[in-house]
Amino acid sequence: MQELDQETWDIDESRELYSWDKWGEGYFHVNGKGNIEVTPYKDGNAVDLYEIIKTLVGRGVEVPVLIRFDGVIRDRLEKISSSFQEAIDLYSYQNSYRHVFPIKVNQQKHVIDTIREAGIGKHSGLEVGSKPELLGILALPDDGDSLFLCNGYKDEEYIELALLSRKLGKRTIIIIEQFYEYKIILEVAERLGIEAEVGFRMKPSVKGSGRWASSGGDFAKFGLNTQELLSVWKEFSQAGKADWIKLLHFHIGSQLSSIIPFKKTLAEAARFYAELAKQCPSLEFFDVGGGLGVDYDGSKTINDSSMNYTVEEYARDIVYIVGNICEENQVPQPTLISESGRALVAHHSVLVTEVIDVSKYDAPVEKLESPPTNHDLLDDLYEIYHSLTPKNCLEGLHDAHYIKQQILEKFIHGGLKLEERAYVEQVYRYLLVKVHSFHDELEDSHDDIKQLSEILVDIYFCNFSVFQSLPDSWAIQQLFPVMPIHKLDLPPTRKAKIVDLSCDSDGTIERFISPEGPVSSIPLHEFHSEESYYLGVFLVGAYQEALGGLHNLFGDTNAIHVDLHEDGTWRFKNLIEGDTIREVLQYMQYDPQELSSQLHHSIEHAMRKGILTDKEALVIKKKYKASLENYTYLVV
Repeated sequence: MQELDQETWDIDESRELYSWDKWGEGYFHVNGKGNIEVTPYKDGNAVDLYEIIKTLVGRGVEVPVLIRFDGVIRDRLEKISSSFQEAIDLYSYQNSYRHVFPIKVNQQKHVIDTIREAGIGKHSGLEVGSKPELLGILALPDDGDSLFLCNGYKDEEYIELALLSRKLGKRTIIIIEQFYEYKIILEVAERLGIEAEVGFRMKPSVKGSGRWASSGGDFAKFGLNTQELLSVWKEFSQAGKADWIKLLHFHIGSQLSSIIPFKKTLAEAARFYAELAKQCPSLEFFDVGGGLGVDYDGSKTINDSSMNYTVEEYARDIVYIVGNICEENQVPQPTLISESGRALVAHHSVLVTEVIDVSKYDAPVEKLESPPTNHDLLDDLYEIYHSLTPKNCLEGLHDAHYIKQQILEKFIHGGLKLEERAYVEQVYRYLLVKVHSFHDELEDSHDDIKQLSEILVDIYFCNFSVFQSLPDSWAIQQLFPVMPIHKLDLPPTRKAKIVDLSCDSDGTIERFISPEGPVSSIPLHEFHSEESYYLGVFLVGAYQEALGGLHNLFGDTNAIHVDLHEDGTWRFKNLIEGDTIREVLQYMQYDPQELSSQLHHSIEHAMRKGILTDKEALVIKKKYKASLENYTYLVV
């Protein structure tokens, strides 16, 4: 990367480079110290993220750490709710809006508690998609006005628990997504003597946009087709329970990148609602599902990591289309529900990791050392390096590659010594760097030279696991904003890719956002081992924690909830300690007590053979016992 003038660099140039003003939704800024600060209420007080990390480290909370800003959740819920209310006022819609959070997006209890607290007075609710999720929130206190939606595959026990929750004062609606479910609901409700409330999930024909477009359409995993839905409605009618039907639901996929397919599907579903409402006057809720996107890269486009619309446009389209279709069909306008989980919680979490080492690509040397031995191929490579110019660099690159292949063949067949191979690898590396240094001087740079920009980057080793903390980055190549959380008043002079602690080649971040679109490297500051250098991965509040895996037995990271006082000072609300080595071993059915016993036997055996002293045995025992209780990540 070209050296940048530190005297002319300023924060505006960092903003242009990392684009936090585009993807941050107003929650992230850089202060005069060059540190990222978080403004949970956008125009309100800010907290310095770097100062938070220094405070945590000073208190013995090791990095990596996940920082959750509860105020961002409150602000996001207010943003979504107020956008719908403004649309309702604009179009004189004759009903209201309710937000329901699908807890699969983030099941962490402290997150759910924050959402429930933020929803007081907004008639919001929660949605579960499995029996474990149902049990997780069944006992939570409820004012009886919040909605409690039950989705997912259901057996008799699931439905029984959902119905019994109504005895606890919850407004529970069981949403039928598979045809067989209606029979169980009727049978269990009769046995328990409980009047149920149910909803139907329809299967719209129009698909959505983006990576999860297959969630909709005729062959989607969930939902009733038209014939099934009408059959279920008739079954409830014949049982005298037509008044149980309260809700129609559809969902066309997470992270909708384009609003156009959604508007088409919305019109289809709203027409369906109007037709069903004519036959079923008890129908009162219309649930548009999830899908409201997050602009992860700030491009405001239809690529998978962005969205070409705003929250306000989304709300206006729903209110206008549903209102008009219901008015045309002379049916009451329903209470609107959206399950905008990703849009609610993605922004509130930041993963902070620390760089622990760097493998660098240095600038080309002026003069190479002579070859260690007299060998024609080594001499040829030496001459190619020194004769390189912008005019002949492409030919030199091709010649050097050919010579390297020849040398490898000779080494494999015993015709080259180890020190000769080492010399070739070093010269070839220097040669690539020198060829790439001519890039800006070339009028028409060849692809072979352009591709060097993706190869010649530093490797920044960071203290975290992609598989545990950023599973979507690995599994579906999801883009997440990454940037330093400090030194943003200084120029980043290195190009890098980021690798984690796992012994897996997929444990890397190799796609980063940039003003020109996704790129394979990120500008970072020079790493100095004597000082800490922290990177933040942003917008990780949706899905990542629950999807994380224990690759190499790296467990959950430390997590902390940060909140603001009215005077602008911040406080730590909840510290959730990350997994210890003992805990992750137990996840994999290792018994720590049994392991310690086996270690004792191994020590005794080694002492009897005379290869271990009493003092050494004591050290091993103490170290093993202490390590079991330690964090799974490195203590830097």
